Amino acid sequence: MISIRDLREQLSDEMIKDILAQYDVSPVTETEDYIIFPTCCHNLKGGSPKLFYYKNTRLFYCFTECNETFDIFTLLRKMHKLRGEVITLKQAIQLCSLNATDVKEKTFIDYNNLEDIKYLQTLNNISNCEVENFKEYDKNILRQYPFDYIGLMPWIKEGISVEALQKFNIKFDEKNNAILIPNFDISGKLIGLRERFLNEQDIKKGKYRPLYRNGVLYNHPTGKTFYGIFENHKNIEKKKLAIIFEGEKSVLLYSSIYGNDNNIALATLGQNITRNHINLLLKMKVKNIILAYDTDYEDKDEYYEVMKKYISKAKILAPYFNISILMDKDFILPYKSSPIDGGKEIFEKLLADRMVI
Repeated sequence: MISIRDLREQLSDEMIKDILAQYDVSPVTETEDYIIFPTCCHNLKGGSPKLFYYKNTRLFYCFTECNETFDIFTLLRKMHKLRGEVITLKQAIQLCSLNATDVKEKTFIDYNNLEDIKYLQTLNNISNCEVENFKEYDKNILRQYPFDYIGLMPWIKEGISVEALQKFNIKFDEKNNAILIPNFDISGKLIGLRERFLNEQDIKKGKYRPLYRNGVLYNHPTGKTFYGIFENHKNIEKKKLAIIFEGEKSVLLYSSIYGNDNNIALATLGQNITRNHINLLLKMKVKNIILAYDTDYEDKDEYYEVMKKYISKAKILAPYFNISILMDKDFILPYKSSPIDGGKEIFEKLLADRMVI
């Protein structure tokens, strides 16, 4: 009995393009790894260029309305349904000029099944379908630490409001003389605790480190989520806009300047943009992204080198969103500052001068 997977393996990239050409669907972009098509899976005509065909797996992933993985046979069934015609799996196989005689209607991957999703992840080596399963920590740990106004004064003096600190559950660890920063996933589960150490001898070991208490290290995979996503995702979904910073303080400063109810800021806790980040942004229906990374440059030469690096980061996001970048071309801010460190006036000047990708 031949499997659907075996049938897919018989289709070359050129054959896929020829099949879709019969429906007036042409590639928008093609690379060594994938082909991007318009989203013909849910649009009768037109559609955004967000239907990706991955050559190594011979599978499609729609990054918009479908938000799922499927093969050419399922895509054809979707396309015919848009045209008011229901076709069977065998008929879809036959439309690809393949022999469907020995195929049963039920012999296909269930893309909503966790095991099949894991299988697709292994094939793709890309986390399109990844189902996040963060380690969850008991929120009662937060009760062990107070909201200490005096202990949090270093951040308050930098412009972070008490309301923002409270909104984001920022605490103070008196024993370590450190500011405690909880990180929640989009559903509100506590997935990590980082500390910003204040003693010079501790800073030498690392200014920001996960909390270690009673034999438990409260770390989390920073590349798989955003800081601020739980607190801000509703605002982001409403405005379809996100501003991405490097660090937690920038998210808190944004809240302090514009209010908790208007906060659309997220932080990657570094400069990496991952497939997981893209998936989360798509789930929030984001259309526009402003990349607001630190000013890692002190002169014109460094400025242009860093600009190239930030543009390369932006291009990772560009197939899915409208992207712009904040760059301090007039060197208003000190070296390695966040664009929001200088306050509202400077931040809005940088916003007005931002570079559109």
